Amino acid sequence: MKPSGSWADFQIFDLPAHVTLFVQPSNRFKNVALRLFVRGHLSDDPAATAVLPHVLTRGTKKHPTMARITEHLDGMYGARADAEAVKIGENHVVSFRVDCVADRHLPGRSGNLRRSMEFLAEMATEPAGNGRGLRADYVEQEVRNQRRALEDLMSDRAEWAAQRCTEEMCRGEAYAVHEMGTLEGLAKVTAGTLGKRHRALLETAPMELYVAGRVEPEEVAAAAEKAFSIRGRRAVRDVPATVVDVPARPPRRVVEEMDVEQGKLVMGFRTGITYRDPASTALSFMNGIFGGFAHSRLFVNVREREGLAYSAGSSLEKTKGLMMVHAGIDVGKFEKCLSVIEAELDSIRAGKIGETEMEATRRAMAERIRAVLDSATRAIAGLYERRLSGAPKTVDESLQELAAVKKADVVEAARRVRLDTVYWMTSRGKSARRSS
Repeated sequence: MKPSGSWADFQIFDLPAHVTLFVQPSNRFKNVALRLFVRGHLSDDPAATAVLPHVLTRGTKKHPTMARITEHLDGMYGARADAEAVKIGENHVVSFRVDCVADRHLPGRSGNLRRSMEFLAEMATEPAGNGRGLRADYVEQEVRNQRRALEDLMSDRAEWAAQRCTEEMCRGEAYAVHEMGTLEGLAKVTAGTLGKRHRALLETAPMELYVAGRVEPEEVAAAAEKAFSIRGRRAVRDVPATVVDVPARPPRRVVEEMDVEQGKLVMGFRTGITYRDPASTALSFMNGIFGGFAHSRLFVNVREREGLAYSAGSSLEKTKGLMMVHAGIDVGKFEKCLSVIEAELDSIRAGKIGETEMEATRRAMAERIRAVLDSATRAIAGLYERRLSGAPKTVDESLQELAAVKKADVVEAARRVRLDTVYWMTSRGKSARRSS
């Protein structure tokens, strides 16, 4: 099989089973990373989708228990395998991973890559069953595990504050849903309903397979074509695009009282800037100055100089076009902390940025970009996220864009950031005024 094209150092192969294969030959690592992404939408039964990978990794048709899987992987020179469901924008992606030693480092013709490819396909498509469907005991156990994980999320005040801000900010949008779904949705998951969800994904969900390491692309394509001959797979169904352009509205304030000693402030901003936007790198630069690094203003000024927060920082979600600010503060310092954070962002918008800040941020960003070269798995995950936004870039291309960012670009990106929602989790009897 010959490649149909190339993309960000990967050769592309179109497999007959409507699976797109991306292969990156590289001598950087001894291991080979294999990643399969099966993409759905957050509106499509998120609780079941989140449980599914945990059930599938409990056992396969050929290796029906975790002990048998471990024994099989040990026989593949210590290969590693796992699966998870992740939220990328409004995509809900089931990700399967196998890491194995490259054949060229093993004695004789080991066939380790072929066996790893076969197990990856087996894990994703041939679950352990009882002759009629998924094993009910595995499903029930993993549903219980996910229920505990959701309950633990609610008890982790910082994580719960972040989720509550997202829910309020994105009310009516699929992005409001947590990647584990809800307790209400989880209560409906049975072996039967989960089996239907699994079949639906196998039959119509977009699938992309990534392989990076010391491999020959055409050999990988031949192995993948044989392993991924998925029965019943039909034409791929389109997944709705992530909604980014949301009408502007006055900022809202949401206050909730809980049993906390330390208040949790989360501020949600709309940027309208995704990976495909020409301002994407400038926005990342702005976030680096504002709250993305240890030298950033939220850390140095809000936390260290003003003493207003125990923790403070900001992060971007550039598939959805959001920026989130998180701070853990004394409940009596809410208004002051909020005012200082907004003033720091206004200062960047006004162009009050020093050269020392610019260069420190440029260095930190360059280190972060180069860090993906240390891990094939991390590089694949980052490229897949960019691909969903239609903006793949190599490390060299990203570094070139970073080098070209000027102060004016940072200022312009900051001016596109608008506050949408302020969420404040405070102790009982200490609430600030609530507005909407």
